[in-house]
Amino acid sequence: MSELFGKATGCCRGQGGSMHMFSKEYNVLGGFAFIGEGIPVATGAAFSSRYMREVLKQADCDHVTLAFFGYGTANNGQFFECLNMAALWKLPIVFVVENNLWAIGMSHLR
Repeated sequence: MSELFGKATGCCRGQGGSMHMFSKEYNVLGGFAFIGEGIPVATGAAFSSRYMREVLKQADCDHVTLAFFGYGTANNGQFFECLNMAALWKLPIVFVVENNLWAIGMSHLR
C-alpha cells in the first residue's frame, strides 16, 4: 500500500505506483503498463522454476507462480499461447482471471 500511495517506504520507494511494482525480497516480478503483459512474464518465471528444479537439480526449488489479470485481457493471443505452453510443459503456474467488469478503459456495463 505504501507504493500505491507514493510513499518512500514502498517497495520501489513510491516511484513505481501500481504499474511498476517490483520486490526481489518478496518475489514480486511487478506490474506492467500494457494489458496482459504480465502473463508471458509469469509463464517465463514458472518455466525458470521448473528448469531450476529439474535441470539444475535444485530440489528445494518448489516455487509456484501466480498470474493475476482481468478477463478483458483474455482476448490477447499471448494469453492462449501461455496457457498452451504451461499445459504442455507442465509448468508450476496458476492463472487467476478476475472478473473486474472492465476491458482496458471500457466498463462492461456500457
